[in-house]
Amino acid sequence: MKGKLLMIGIGISIGLGSLLTAMPNPALATQKNEELENEKKEVQEKKSELDSEIIQKEDAIGEIKKQKVGVEQEIKRLDVAVGDTRGKIDGTKAQIQETKDEIERLEAEMKVLEERIHKRDELIKERMRSLQQSGGVVSYVDVLLGAKSFNDFINRVSAVSTFVQADREIMKEHEADITQLEENKGEVKTLLVQQEEQLKELDRLEVQLQAQIQEQNKVMAQLEVEEQKMHEELHALEDVGELLAAQEKAIQMEIDAWNKRQAELEEQRRKAEEERQRAEEERKKAEAEGRTPPPLPQTPPPVINNGGFINPTTGRVTSEFGMRWGSMHFGIDIGKGGRPGNIPIYASAGGTVTRSRLESSYGNVIMITHYINGRQMTTVYAHLDQRFVGQYDRVEQGQLIGYMGNTGHSTGPHLHFEIYNGPYSPTQYSGGHSNAVNPRQYVSF
Repeated sequence: MKGKLLMIGIGISIGLGSLLTAMPNPALATQKNEELENEKKEVQEKKSELDSEIIQKEDAIGEIKKQKVGVEQEIKRLDVAVGDTRGKIDGTKAQIQETKDEIERLEAEMKVLEERIHKRDELIKERMRSLQQSGGVVSYVDVLLGAKSFNDFINRVSAVSTFVQADREIMKEHEADITQLEENKGEVKTLLVQQEEQLKELDRLEVQLQAQIQEQNKVMAQLEVEEQKMHEELHALEDVGELLAAQEKAIQMEIDAWNKRQAELEEQRRKAEEERQRAEEERKKAEAEGRTPPPLPQTPPPVINNGGFINPTTGRVTSEFGMRWGSMHFGIDIGKGGRPGNIPIYASAGGTVTRSRLESSYGNVIMITHYINGRQMTTVYAHLDQRFVGQYDRVEQGQLIGYMGNTGHSTGPHLHFEIYNGPYSPTQYSGGHSNAVNPRQYVSF
């Protein structure tokens, strides 16, 4: 993405260096000035379009931030619900433990009562066996007949009745206690089942809440990825916008330089015309006096710098313009080839530096915009070890601008050299055609 945007910025570059060095034709000068103004207007329009796209991207980022706030609130709500559920789970587990302890206590009591009943039952059975062995009622009769008096008889009858009745009452009480304990144990076990079902339900609720939290976390992760992507795209758009702004400024600089140059040319033309008139008057005066008139000064023809590009460095071409490793290679690589020391890089043509900085892909890169034969063009010098010019510097053809290097996405010391022809619309950053041209069309390597 960034590489494409970089190429867009390069294509948009509208530097206007290497002007016609001598062009006294005012009509042609006006025409070229108008061309510069048109180029400036075109860049301003593209920058306006880009600003609108930046605003849209910022609005999209704002919308994502709102969605993230909503998701964060939902996650917090679910976290609170999970906390409440875990509290209920802990409380229910404590209740279950208490119920189990109560069951154990009741079972221990039942064992004690059952042991008592068993012992009492054995005692009663022993008595019954004794009665049966002695004839049963006869033994009671012997007890009664053994009374020494009537009162003693009455007391013995009462004692025997009380003894029998006491045995019966004890048995009934024991049986009632056992029944009550069994009922209590049953109720506690029922409560335990209810509590365990409640615990299972709370566990299911916690699982559901955790699943919802995981889902919300996935949504949040997606939003963060989308937001990061939006920020990267916004940064790329802003980068193109910065380059457009630089080109707009460069054009104005070139307009000012053009106007200054035209004023200088006009002054030169005026002085040349004055010199010619003085020479003409001197010639007429010499003829009138019979002297040999001096020759008239020759007005040199307009010298137009056809511009053109020179080889920016020395060395062997290691990679050509065109498809390479499944993708388009938009320039020519010139390798260092094991040469020691610094290999100088020169401006291939005169112009204005519109970008000079360190980038992730191009490494140390310099972009120079030119205006040659009525056309805007841009050259790119990438992977430099050092840069000697800054943004908006004016450079002349053949000027030292840096040293060959191995910075950025580079597999060895070399110069990656590109030439671009014409404007490049910012709307083409998503995959439109590039206006890069094969440098061999302009340079003999």
